[in-house]
Order: sequence, then structure tokens, then C-alpha cells
Amino acid sequence: MRLLAAASMVALITVVVAAQAPSKAGPSKTTAAASAGKPAGTLAQVMRGIYFPNANLIFDVQQNDPAAPKKKVEGTGSSTDTYAAAYTGWEVVENAAVALTDGVDLILQPGRTCQNGKPVPLTQPDFQRFARQMREAGRVALQAARTKNQEKVSDATNNIAEACSNCHEIYRDKGPADSPARCTPPAKTQP
Repeated sequence: MRLLAAASMVALITVVVAAQAPSKAGPSKTTAAASAGKPAGTLAQVMRGIYFPNANLIFDVQQNDPAAPKKKVEGTGSSTDTYAAAYTGWEVVENAAVALTDGVDLILQPGRTCQNGKPVPLTQPDFQRFARQMREAGRVALQAARTKNQEKVSDATNNIAEACSNCHEIYRDKGPADSPARCTPPAKTQP
């Protein structure tokens, strides 16, 4: 009887341990999908947090050589000042180009909304085309930044400006950020 009880206890412990042990195959699809969840921010927040600052870092190359020594500027002592020089020179430009390129995946993340609460128009062919243009503009800027050539990066800013403008003209430039007209696909015209 003791042998049977001991065998039952070992079997029970084995089942519990196996159930709690991480899978060698990695997380299940259900777990991965649940952890991905709903995007944290609106499209406007992605634009303001990623695209606006990083595009401007690249646009700055038109006027300022990233390789030139930086002048020491006394700041206000903010945390922004503390970390402003963590990365410098061409590395900043390369990082910004990567943010524009890979940030497209955030723009296209299902479930993201615009500031006005409308879903991002992910299924619109023109919106998808604009996203592809931005990814390509980011890649061109990254290739140019890797050459450490100010003129090449300045030329690449044209692609970024065009990619931004194409999408903004259709989906953004329709009043204030919370306007119901924003993120609205254009009306189809009758032939």
C-alpha cells in the first residue's frame, strides 16, 4: 500500500512540475497574442513620439554636420539634458533612420486608433502605399547615413518629406487632431 501511495505521489508531483515548467517550444500562440494586446498609443502619439523627433534629427543634417564637434550648451538641468549626448554624430542619424523604417510596423499594428478614435485606415490601399513609401524613405536615409556624407543624407530628406506629405495630405491635414475628418479615407469619385 505504501508503495502504491508513493508511486501516486511521484506521479502527481511529476504532473504538477511538468505543468509549471516553461515549454521548450516557447510561448504558445495564445500567450503571444495576449501579450501583444492593444496598442498603447494613438497614431498621433506614434507620430509625435517617433516620427516627428527622428525625422527632424535627419532633417537637421541639411544644416548641421553630425561629425562636427558639438558646442557645450548649458541646459536647464532636465533629464532631457542629461541624456542628450548619450549618442552623438552619425550614430544619431542612423538611429533616427532605423526608427523611421521600423516604426512603420507600429503604424500598421492592428487595433491602433487615430486621436479622434477612428481606426487607423490599415486596409486602404493608399495608406498601405504611404507606409511602404515611409519604410523605403527610412531605408534610403539609413544607407545615406552609413556613408557619413552630409549631402547624401540631405538628399534623402526629400524622400522622407514626400512620404510624410503624401499621407498627411489625405489623412491628416483635415482640421484639428481630434477632427472627425482625420483618418477618413477619401470619398470615391464617380467616373
